[in-house]
Amino acid sequence: MNAHNPETTAKEALDALRTEVRLLMGEEGLTQADIAKEAGIAYGTFTPWMGDTYQGNNVGIGEKVSRWLETRRERKRTRATLPVAPGYLATPTSEAITNILSFAQVAPDFGVIVGGAGIGKTTTIQEYQRRAPNVHVVTGEPCLSSPNNMLAAIAEAMGVIERSSNKLSRAIVSRLRNSGALIVIDEAQHLGSPALDQLRTIHDLAACGVVVSGNESVLSRLQGGEGRGAQFAQLYSRVGMRITQPKPRAKDVCAIVKAWGIDADSKEAELLKQIARKPGALRSLTKTMRLACMLAGGAQEPLSAKHIRQAWAQLSSVQLDNAA
Repeated sequence: MNAHNPETTAKEALDALRTEVRLLMGEEGLTQADIAKEAGIAYGTFTPWMGDTYQGNNVGIGEKVSRWLETRRERKRTRATLPVAPGYLATPTSEAITNILSFAQVAPDFGVIVGGAGIGKTTTIQEYQRRAPNVHVVTGEPCLSSPNNMLAAIAEAMGVIERSSNKLSRAIVSRLRNSGALIVIDEAQHLGSPALDQLRTIHDLAACGVVVSGNESVLSRLQGGEGRGAQFAQLYSRVGMRITQPKPRAKDVCAIVKAWGIDADSKEAELLKQIARKPGALRSLTKTMRLACMLAGGAQEPLSAKHIRQAWAQLSSVQLDNAA
């Protein structure tokens, strides 16, 4: 008779959910805190629910857990169809950026990398940090425009603990001095001029390498405007090696196309070269290829120019040349 009891059926369903969650925790090393956060359930609610001691709406929590499980299944299915993008490639542009990073760290010097979106600045910086010791990278964002906020981000990247904001600079300099370290600020266009000047001070006092990387506005801030020469001369005169490159080089594009396994003389390669010349450059090329491979796989067809065009149309409103 209990088989038809709604309460019994609901409890069995909840127990089955808990079992599925426990299996997933064991397979993927998830904690109850991880799951509660992902599922949007308060940790103090999820823990007793898992232990079958929750006194509230167990069915309601079970519905949230069920939705979370289905979302994870769907993500897993999607990931399985996504092609793996080529890893780091030592393109000519990447090698030029690496030279600046290496020189700034060894010299030590103040380097500047100015380039358009998608030419490989961030990827190269990450690769350099992976290979070289004592490299501290901070990604700029609007909230880091002030010196204090920037210093707090640098301290966090370095593992420097200092509660007093007035002492942050001295604590950072003390850690950096005679260490052969390199500080890299990526997306440095978000830093205000006073923050950039603070970097100059760190470079001077700690005798460490500093590199700022971002778009063309970084260079304009370093140079300063008319009537501000005296203040900015100190900053700009510190700049040693620099690179200014708005778009990827032709050889960069060819290397990426080849890494995707596309024949250099094919229609597909011509389309990808077009895409690499659009805003987003190599980043847009990679996104387009990943989606194109999904579309081709979904249609059970070999990858072709048709799929690349379809992918690009979903990712951008910019038209491609019909000749390719």
